[in-house]
Amino acid sequence: MVVNTASFCGYTPQFTDLDSLYAQYHQYNFEIIGFPCNDFGSQDPHDDSTINQFCTGVYGVTFQMMSKIATISADTAPVYKWLQRQDLNGVSDAHVAWNFNKFLIDEAGHWVAHYLSPVSPLDTAITNWIMSPSVVASVHSISSDADNLIQLTTINSDNSSISFIINNQNAQKINIRIYSSDGKFVNTIYSGNSIANQQINFNVSQLSSGMYFIKASTNKSEQTIKYALVK
Repeated sequence: MVVNTASFCGYTPQFTDLDSLYAQYHQYNFEIIGFPCNDFGSQDPHDDSTINQFCTGVYGVTFQMMSKIATISADTAPVYKWLQRQDLNGVSDAHVAWNFNKFLIDEAGHWVAHYLSPVSPLDTAITNWIMSPSVVASVHSISSDADNLIQLTTINSDNSSISFIINNQNAQKINIRIYSSDGKFVNTIYSGNSIANQQINFNVSQLSSGMYFIKASTNKSEQTIKYALVK
């Protein structure tokens, strides 16, 4: 999330909710970046050091605060040009008209959504997006792109089960295990010889909502899929 902030605005108390959002979801690799801005009502006139002292001292802000920038003037910062112009972000025009506008950007750097100042950082539209199963698309192999051992293919509509296809065609033993976000082993999904295009189903009805890591490994390579379960 990217937010243009101000120290003396009617929305300044949103710092509290922003930091609460960060504290709750940072464990799922969610980040907040605050950009102080004096463009609206001259409500952040001080230097970076004073602004930072205010944010941390008054509101206990722990997420990343950047240097003060311009969001709408002639010298608008490149990041805010990208956020507001469809011809740059490829998705939507989104004019920033006041402090504490909120932009959501996914892990691949894609523009996702824009929320105006009155929208609470804790709005369910925001929290649901953070924990959306769409983050399943975030797949990475610790060996190489060629070593995608499994592919997550189906999430049951009632979030009771998920399905995989085994891509590996070498008929070697493969282990698929699921871990909690803090790295604790939860369960073994599959352990046995791999068969190309074999489908594996796993019941997740007993798991609580949250972020999980699904790890597939052979004696030669390993792959991790990040999976968000929302109930």
